[in-house]
Amino acid sequence: MNYPLYAVRTIALTSIFIVAGCQGAGQPLFKHKDEQLNVGGPLQDSKALSVQVRAALRASPKTMLLRISVSTLSEDSVRLSGYVDNKRILHEAERIASQVDGVRFVFNALNIR
Repeated sequence: MNYPLYAVRTIALTSIFIVAGCQGAGQPLFKHKDEQLNVGGPLQDSKALSVQVRAALRASPKTMLLRISVSTLSEDSVRLSGYVDNKRILHEAERIASQVDGVRFVFNALNIR
């Protein structure tokens, strides 16, 4: 489908401003489960962070059978992508990921079928 160029640019700029606005506030989307952010700690291996989030999602009965992809965006940020059945499971996956040690930000790119 061919979309007009102005529509594509508008969507792209809106997305950039939304992401920049979230980061510009200086507050994480989800605080760590202990409500303390370890800013000055040692850097965690980015692959290990994805593995830990994947393991946490597999350990939960609500998300263990779903095909949720986890990728590391930075030393403290992960992205969830894939498809889930409803909003409740979408939010549950995001909550589980946010509770993993070392995760400060969760970018939820999950889609509802």
